[in-house]
Amino acid sequence: MASYETLHLDTDEHVILEVRRHWIVFIGHIISFLFFASIPVILYIVAHIFSFPFIDELAQGPLLKVVTIVYLIWILSFWLSFVVTWTKYYLDVWYVTEKRIIDIEQQKIFHREVSNLRFDKIQDVTVEVRGFLATWLDFGSIKVQTAAEDSRDFFMTYVAHPEQVKQVIFAQHNVVGDKTNNTTDQGGV
Repeated sequence: MASYETLHLDTDEHVILEVRRHWIVFIGHIISFLFFASIPVILYIVAHIFSFPFIDELAQGPLLKVVTIVYLIWILSFWLSFVVTWTKYYLDVWYVTEKRIIDIEQQKIFHREVSNLRFDKIQDVTVEVRGFLATWLDFGSIKVQTAAEDSRDFFMTYVAHPEQVKQVIFAQHNVVGDKTNNTTDQGGV
């Protein structure tokens, strides 16, 4: 069981659902990183196949050390970019509890925003699944609109199983609404 101590939940509050982006998003980033990291090697092989004269100069002498250092810096920059992308992918999450939705959005490597939305403030939940791949792999966008004028809507793209997330949110919204109505009815009697 995961530890949710950093969420500062109430004593009677538990996480019902953890909502993350679909894995296909991160696979797309990995493919692009591998492609760009391999460009210098591919260029070297192509130039060697067509036997360009400068390749022989690069393969020998002090210029080889410079090219190696530049290539290592190139790889290091992509490795750092990969780490930042993984951090954003892993730390962007919604937690659905019995009382609220907690939106943790990792803006940059050292910049995180945490927002809360109580279920009694939810006005509508919209799901959008666009395209063949999104329909086939079951991911899409989900938007939770609030009734309060001073708060912002919650929005997440590439959510895995967005229709199930919507059903859980609406079910919990109805539970909270029923509790509120029962409290109001008992107080007025």
